[in-house]
Amino acid sequence: MCDETYWHGLIRKAIEQDASDIHLTAGQKPHMRCLGILQAMDSRPLTEQIMSEVCSAILSQREKLTREREIDLSWTFDGRRFRVHAYYQQGWPALAFRLLPERIPTLAELGAPKAWQQMKDVDQGLVLVTGRTGSGKSTTLAAFIEELNQEKSYHIVTLEDPIEYVFCPRMCFISQREFGRDFYSFANALRGSLREMPDLILVGEIRDYDTLATALAAASAGMLVLGTLHSASAAEAVLRMEGMYPLEEQISLRSVLAEVLQGIFAQRLIPAVNGGRVAVTEVLLGNPAVRSLIRQGKYNQLSSVMLSQQAAGMQTLAVAAQKLWQAGQIDVAVRDRLCGQQGGSYDLSV
Repeated sequence: MCDETYWHGLIRKAIEQDASDIHLTAGQKPHMRCLGILQAMDSRPLTEQIMSEVCSAILSQREKLTREREIDLSWTFDGRRFRVHAYYQQGWPALAFRLLPERIPTLAELGAPKAWQQMKDVDQGLVLVTGRTGSGKSTTLAAFIEELNQEKSYHIVTLEDPIEYVFCPRMCFISQREFGRDFYSFANALRGSLREMPDLILVGEIRDYDTLATALAAASAGMLVLGTLHSASAAEAVLRMEGMYPLEEQISLRSVLAEVLQGIFAQRLIPAVNGGRVAVTEVLLGNPAVRSLIRQGKYNQLSSVMLSQQAAGMQTLAVAAQKLWQAGQIDVAVRDRLCGQQGGSYDLSV
């Protein structure tokens, strides 16, 4: 059996079992992650020859990988789209594949909070989706953008590394730009996009001071800016953004952020009773009480506002978990674990 037939079989197996991730490197068994659980795909370790075959087939930038030691790219196989991270470990190439959904799901199919519908009426400011790697941030944003694409006449600009979901323009004019191919700096591309008269800009991940500062400037200039952060909660997201700024600029950052912030959706994927996974989402919305706390740097009080203003669409992680349990989507052990992380508070009174 030739190497190509073998590794093609691994990819097809992952697709058939709806794996979220595939991990390949020489000297180790191929692995895939299904429903959050990592498992071996074969009892035999991959050989250097097989890895060379895989890399040659999917990496058009092999020289760049050799030079920079890691790159991100998108790849399509059997009609399915993957996000691929190529890197080196112990001197050998390794590949981490993320299998993207076959189509862009709707917000309803994702079980997204109703507050996302409120965001459709927002025409400027900053909206963030936060969570750990693999928590579905990109999918949630893609679902939101696709619904806008069906309902509004917007010019949408996306800045991605790499492009994950490819949108088919409906009512919108969509410019999808990929790092390393269409631009070389997120901050510069974001500044340049301001001259393209967009209604909405998707920044992808906000990673540094320059990107955050430019995103805030775009939001202040009257555009709707979407972005992601790696943070477990809404309060942690605000704290992380503050940490990107020098100490002497943090007060001004709070002022600008309080002015433009429209919402933070901090989500996680947790085991569902049906054997799959479901998203549990904390929601912080930019109302006067939240803006005041951000200006003062009183981030530890944000959860109290989320609890007291559930009628406005906000919710803590614990409240979100309680709602999923009441709907029969998660079991009591999962609910209690999440509620325990927030002191057991899951009052549903509104």
